[in-house]
Amino acid sequence: MAEHSRAGVKEAMRARRFFATRTSGLRVDATATTPGGAVRRMGSELPLRSGTVRFRLDLARDESWVGRSLAIQVLRPGTDAPTVAHVEEFRVGPVVEFGVPLDVGEGDWVLLRISDPTQANGTPGPEGHPCNDLGIAYTSPWWLVP
Repeated sequence: MAEHSRAGVKEAMRARRFFATRTSGLRVDATATTPGGAVRRMGSELPLRSGTVRFRLDLARDESWVGRSLAIQVLRPGTDAPTVAHVEEFRVGPVVEFGVPLDVGEGDWVLLRISDPTQANGTPGPEGHPCNDLGIAYTSPWWLVP
């Protein structure tokens, strides 16, 4: 949000720049960069047919979260549950950057799920699915547009 107000929230929602969480005080900002150098915030169209996309995640809450071990799961379309294209473990504090190969032929969206691997998901998916840990936040999706 550009400002912490009703107008700021409304503008962010119209631009699809928001995330879902049940954790109060959490701040999440994420961008994706294509091999051609296009940088897009979560919720945007991402001009990509295929290639390695660089994600950048900035997550913070309060001092008690600094150093906390979490995971980022890159979710893609699946049949019974979303497919996890990549898992990136990180510690809360510095901005996290990593790359993931994507292909629009495998689905037209991608989003990031931030989770706590030490806690179980109260509504788990199929047995052994990487998202069977506690979901902390979900970014808005990026829409792959060739």
